[in-house]
Amino acid sequence: MLTPTYLIQPLPPQAEIETVPVLRALVEANKALAELKGRAATIPNQGILNCPGFTGE
Repeated sequence: MLTPTYLIQPLPPQAEIETVPVLRALVEANKALAELKGRAATIPNQGILNCPGFTGE
């Protein structure tokens, strides 16, 4: 008979995830992504963003 080598923690985790600092950071990240999306829309040839030379690959 097999014996368990580790215990699986119950889901969901008991830690509070939606704290005020986390929600504030989420708002800031959302604003930054919206700004990036707006600026990317102004690029005439958006395909250049996928070029390996531009991404550092």
